[in-house]
Amino acid sequence: MSLILDLLFPKICYSCGQKGEYLCSKCQKHINIINVKSPKYGFDGGLSLFNYHSIIKSAIIDLKYNFVSDNVDSLSNLMAKKIKSNFPNLVKHWQKNNFILIPIPLHQSRHFWRGFNQSELLASSLASKLHLDYSNEVLIRNRKTDVQAKLKNIKDRTKNVANIFSLNQSLGKLEHKNFIIFDDVSTTLSTLKSAQNTLKILSPKYCWYLTLSAG
Repeated sequence: MSLILDLLFPKICYSCGQKGEYLCSKCQKHINIINVKSPKYGFDGGLSLFNYHSIIKSAIIDLKYNFVSDNVDSLSNLMAKKIKSNFPNLVKHWQKNNFILIPIPLHQSRHFWRGFNQSELLASSLASKLHLDYSNEVLIRNRKTDVQAKLKNIKDRTKNVANIFSLNQSLGKLEHKNFIIFDDVSTTLSTLKSAQNTLKILSPKYCWYLTLSAG
């Protein structure tokens, strides 16, 4: 079945158009990584891997709006490769301190419409490649919000996602765990900050954020 699908819908590099891969090895070399961010907004650190430029932007749009979920492996491979090669000590820190990689949850209605949460797919695949714990059950999204990308004012974005998350009380003890909050795209960090505020009640020693791209 996979061979038939590849023949009918071949993978094409988002940059050069070469068939066979969504992100060919040659074009990957030209995707530059962004540096680790210093502690801010209560986070112990943050990492937005790539600029929201043509290649990454095309891949994310395909995933979120054209439902091309089979590009997740290509994107997570790229993320894992760049993190391991550029920040090996950070990976060791995350592993040594038992960080849990948790994705930003979608509201149930949006999840139902799309059929999946792109951040869950990316985070789960990345956690496996970096040998980190993963959970998509820590945070619950309480209400539907406007799409952040459509809001240009930072105050509107902050208000839009204020107090939208709660903790999943059925998980048992999560106090003093360490977290990496993952999202696909971040511009103002508003959604990530809202999630981090919700996690404060657990008194984590460390809390990082990680995004595929920054727009």
